[in-house]
Amino acid sequence: MRTAGVIAEYNPFHNGHRYQLEETRRMGATHIVVVMSGAAVQRGDVAIADKFSRAQNAIENGADLVIELPCPYSCGSAERFAAGAVQLLAGFGEGGVSMLSFGCEDADIPLLKKAAAVSAELEDSEYVRSMLENGVPYPAAIAAGAGIPAIQAVFDKPNNMLAIEYIKALGRYAPWIEPCAVARKGAEHDSSKASDSIASASYIRELIGAGEDVSAYLPKMSQDEPFLIENADKALLLKIMTASSKEIQRLPDMSANLVRRFINTRETKCELINSAEDFAALFKHKAVTLARVRRMILYLALGVTSHDFFEVPYGRILALNERGREIFASCRESTLKYGTSLASLEKISPRAARISELERNAAAFQQMCVKGRVDLKSEYTRKIVLSR
Repeated sequence: MRTAGVIAEYNPFHNGHRYQLEETRRMGATHIVVVMSGAAVQRGDVAIADKFSRAQNAIENGADLVIELPCPYSCGSAERFAAGAVQLLAGFGEGGVSMLSFGCEDADIPLLKKAAAVSAELEDSEYVRSMLENGVPYPAAIAAGAGIPAIQAVFDKPNNMLAIEYIKALGRYAPWIEPCAVARKGAEHDSSKASDSIASASYIRELIGAGEDVSAYLPKMSQDEPFLIENADKALLLKIMTASSKEIQRLPDMSANLVRRFINTRETKCELINSAEDFAALFKHKAVTLARVRRMILYLALGVTSHDFFEVPYGRILALNERGREIFASCRESTLKYGTSLASLEKISPRAARISELERNAAAFQQMCVKGRVDLKSEYTRKIVLSR
């Protein structure tokens, strides 16, 4: 038995994701556990489809067990996203997950490991801090600090950057798990073009938002109305315009300068702000990316603070099949509690209760991101996906 871990958003689950699961099997995995984002995702957005339907798609197309990566880890920076997900895989213990499969542009593990070592060495350096303060994006700052052309090229590609964070997190939380790369097939990350039956998730979401047919790119079409964050724009804008200075100060990664910029932007440019996206565009500057501003807005809406990024307290099961049950049966050294009942999991500790609260906030907000009538569902009564 060889169990592989996969970290994903499946936003939505598409043919490229199915290909990665197939390749993970070809690399020797007999069992696959997926850590999948819940309602909130890394770009400061909500997932376009319900987490249980996305988990079911994964189970029907090669995964055996799906564990939720909850808010705030699911909508955190690449480093926090990777750390939270790897902790959930590490929780199975040394006899559990033995490989981590991920897709990236450069499927060269030795090169990625070198890049991860350089990133770890440089991330707190004065040189990199100085570049960040002068508006250089983090990947470019690390690449410049590396000074090695082959390493610098690795940092130019978004999936490589996430792979590097996975490798760093493995070294910190699960050194027994071996990283395994699957070269991306077809469309590039964020590409607005498709290659045969494979398109990027961002392009598919764009087509769904425009009401276009995306069935060629998905193993299974969802019959539900998509969740689109612009449908809750007035609620977001109200939060932006009325948040107190204390609420803003408590947000993750907020310096005194950014707090002042937040307040100044909404007070002096309010006539230009007709949407949350308008505010994000006016707020961003050379040292703060648009994705970071969107995450900041989502944190504000969901109540996430700088104190909420502690170690993951539990693993919530969203879906599994018979092989998924075998994964649990084989893990005798688990260090995390895994379960299907949120009501039980949140009683583990005060931190568990806090994570449950934030994911419930995220799920409620996601359900508001529809055009028509809001159909709120309780996180306590949702049924997991069981498959043979």
